[in-house]
Amino acid sequence: MKRIILVILILSINSTFSQNYVANLNLASTQNYFEGKNLYCKSENPEAMKIFNGGIEILYLNKSLDKKYLKITSNIFFDAYKKDTTFCDALFFAGYTLRLLNDKNALALYIAADSSYHKSFEFKTNLAAECLRYGNEKTIKIARKKYTEIIKLFPESPEGYYGFALTSPILGDYEKGLENINIAVEKYKIINPKLKDDVIYLQGILFSMNNRHNEALENLDKVYSSYKKDFNFKVYYSLSLLKVSEEKKDDKMKKKALSIYEKIEEKDQIPKEIKDQLIFS
Repeated sequence: MKRIILVILILSINSTFSQNYVANLNLASTQNYFEGKNLYCKSENPEAMKIFNGGIEILYLNKSLDKKYLKITSNIFFDAYKKDTTFCDALFFAGYTLRLLNDKNALALYIAADSSYHKSFEFKTNLAAECLRYGNEKTIKIARKKYTEIIKLFPESPEGYYGFALTSPILGDYEKGLENINIAVEKYKIINPKLKDDVIYLQGILFSMNNRHNEALENLDKVYSSYKKDFNFKVYYSLSLLKVSEEKKDDKMKKKALSIYEKIEEKDQIPKEIKDQLIFS
């Protein structure tokens, strides 16, 4: 089961979680934050602030994300933190620049920053997204915890609900996952009536996992061109096509389900509970 879900996570992370993780609903405040404004633990130490502001300046000048300067910038932010160990923002930005370097130490710094200050949207979303990148059971559980906290602290943002739903296939609570993606969809529509493909895709997968195959097909048909080569898409699309074809006694749809199924090269990786349902005789 882990293999199939990790693909879902990776796809969603690539399309939904940008490196800056600027959530739509909090665009202005988040952009200000990444410009070094509206800090959560602003230091009273003038030297720490001077070092931190220098790091922000270098970060924004480094538009090409040159690795050498990213490493320097991360060290600068950590130096600011060492001058004042209550300066949670310096700790977060040290982690953020390491994340831009794909450095595994980013996760520890994100965790430390979130532990220092418990009510930051930026800290929690970036930490959760980083946990999803690792994709193991421990980090998925941390991500779920952070998304649950986001829902409580920022109930009008769709991001917590979306993230909760994203972890549901791994943690096995498909019904709760569908409930949360449905909430996320309604909140995304307030921001922009045109939903992104990754949102429609995740909702479709969760519809299928909850045996709501007609609704699953409505979603998966919409994102066919974007996901037709994806392993998870082919598995759940063929399953929903098959189930609806049986319900409607539609041989043409059943043939289409078989055609999609035959395109799955990694059939040995289909979860047993799904594979047992993919019977075309």
